[in-house]
Amino acid sequence: MGRHGLRMFACLAACWVVCTGAVPQASAKDRDIEVELQSLGEKWARPAVNARVDRVWQAIPGLSGWRLDVADSVRETRLQQDGHLHMVWRTVAPRVRLADLPAKPIYRGPREEKSACLMFNVSWGEEYIPAILQTLAAEGVKATFFLDGAWVEKHPQLSSQIARAGMDIGSHGSGHPDFRKLSNRQLTAQIAGSRERIEQTTGVRVDLVAPPAGSYDQRLVKLARQYGCYTILWTVDTIDWRRPPASAIAERALAHAEPGMLVLMHPTKPTVEALPHIIIGLREQGYSLKTVNQVVHEQPATAPPDLLR
Repeated sequence: MGRHGLRMFACLAACWVVCTGAVPQASAKDRDIEVELQSLGEKWARPAVNARVDRVWQAIPGLSGWRLDVADSVRETRLQQDGHLHMVWRTVAPRVRLADLPAKPIYRGPREEKSACLMFNVSWGEEYIPAILQTLAAEGVKATFFLDGAWVEKHPQLSSQIARAGMDIGSHGSGHPDFRKLSNRQLTAQIAGSRERIEQTTGVRVDLVAPPAGSYDQRLVKLARQYGCYTILWTVDTIDWRRPPASAIAERALAHAEPGMLVLMHPTKPTVEALPHIIIGLREQGYSLKTVNQVVHEQPATAPPDLLR
């Protein structure tokens, strides 16, 4: 093969590498990278957690895990050639999902992740919503707001503000009735009507229902499930609706902290004062904060790094 032929062969080979994404055969350095990635993958892998029914806590959602795709990580690292380790993670779904379980209420997330959810039931207290949103934004936290349909009708701009802030939204029924005293027809109207009102006002299609005062029976749980919704209760009640001192609200949330907990609050003046202390205190205890939607959809609160060095 002459010089011209060699030059043509090199050009064709280079084009083949670019077009196909192929990379040269691994060098000793590449093999070292593969060993390092393999070690990191084993260290940081998180197995999925299956959803289950608990005798006390009813339905406990599962939790997706992750694993490192070592081959794709090696390939991406070699292609980038920037001195960093490019880590390609794959989601590992639970074998048993929340949707696979019979219709049960949800009081908590799985204990396997040190996370917590902040929840606000909203049928009143609109004057304190802006301050709550301001604190959440300042702390970089997304919370879950269960909105009363009648309240949404009275306060459409504030409801939309909650949605625009990127908060998680669920239904709190409409008018704060005792769900246990309603007929099946009335329960259906509560679920469907409040859901429709929230969507029309905020643009959010909710799939969470928090019964007023935690009053429910199995009829609600089954009807909600038929509408694609989950019935949400709580792990820790701050009892802030009694308007105790802010220190008492924070103490209830922090003293009873446990992985997977759902913390119930309401828009009150002492809650506004307690909220920064609750967030800071939970983080100091090593908790990550997530939304109830993340819990029911079995999404982790944190993610492994995709770039190292």
